[in-house]
Amino acid sequence: MIEALLSRVNGFQARRSSHILLYHATMRDVPDNLKSDFHNVVPNVLYEQLTWLTKHFDVVDLEEYCRSDDTTGKAAVTFDDAYSSAFSQGLPVLKSLNVPCTVFLCGCTLEGKVFWRDKIRFIINNDLEGEFLEFYHRATGAEIASEGHVFYRYTKTPAVNSKKLDMIIDAFFEGKKIAVEDLQYCVSDAGDLLRSPLVSYGNHTYDHYLLSSLSNEEQEEQIVRNWKLLESIGGKISSVFSIPFGGKGSFNLKTCELLRKYGYDFVLYSRGRLNMPGKRQTANDDAFCLPSFERYMPSGRMKTFQIQLMKIWIKALLA
Repeated sequence: MIEALLSRVNGFQARRSSHILLYHATMRDVPDNLKSDFHNVVPNVLYEQLTWLTKHFDVVDLEEYCRSDDTTGKAAVTFDDAYSSAFSQGLPVLKSLNVPCTVFLCGCTLEGKVFWRDKIRFIINNDLEGEFLEFYHRATGAEIASEGHVFYRYTKTPAVNSKKLDMIIDAFFEGKKIAVEDLQYCVSDAGDLLRSPLVSYGNHTYDHYLLSSLSNEEQEEQIVRNWKLLESIGGKISSVFSIPFGGKGSFNLKTCELLRKYGYDFVLYSRGRLNMPGKRQTANDDAFCLPSFERYMPSGRMKTFQIQLMKIWIKALLA
C-alpha cells in the first residue's frame, strides 16, 4: 500500500521536475574490501528502478537532456567511475529496457592503476586507519582526521592534496606488502568498453582527484589527460563533464576556466538533488563557468528509493 502510494505521488511530481540518476557499481555481491562508504545497486533493483523511471519519465540521452530548453518530465541515467559490474551486470539491464546512459570514466584504471577511493575503502574495511594515519604523519608531518566515516570524508577535502595522498597510500601498501592490483574493481581495458548506441562516455578526470585540492597545473593534467584518452578510445563522447565528488567545494574557478578551454558545455554535480523548471544554475555562479545540472544516487532498495524521491522532491520545493 505504501509503495503504491509513493509511486503514485512520485509519478505526479515527475511531471513537475526532472531527474539525473547517478549509479556507480551494480555488483550482486560487494567484496568485503569495499563495504564501507560504497554505492552499489544490485541488478534486480536497478531493473525495478529503471522500469519505474521509464513509466513516469521520458528517459533520454544525457546530451539531449542537457541541451533541452525544458527538461521537465525528462530523465537521464549516468554511471561514474566505470566499475566493471556496471558493464557486466548493469548495462544488460539498461539494454533490456532500451535506456541510454553516459559512463564517466577515470582513465587511470584503463591504464592499470587502481581507483584510489577503493584503496581508502580497503584501509577502512581492514581496520588499518590507525597504522595509515601514523604512516601519513611520519611522511608529511600533518594530521588527518580519523574514526571511520570522518577519515573517509576528510580524505576528500581541499585541505588534503589527493595526488600526494594517493602516492602515500601506495607507499603504505608497499611497506605492508598489500597487493594493490587485487583491488581493481573498475574496467582496466578499453577493449571492455561497450560500443553501443545506448552508451556514451564522458570525462571524470584521469585519477578522480579532488580538483580543488590540486595546483592549477595538476588540474589541467587531470582534465586533459583524460580528454585525450577518451578521444583515442572513440565512440560517443559527451560534452558534459562530471565533477569528481560533485560538490561546489570540489572544484574552483580554475576548473571552470579549463573546462571552457577544452570545449565542455555542461557540468554535473552530485548533491542528491532534482533539477527544477526555471532553476538551471551556473556552476559556482561565475562568468567562467558552465550550465550545471544536479544528480542523485539512488538508494540500494526499491522501497527506500521511493522514499528518497519523496524527500528530495520536498527539499526541492522548499529550496
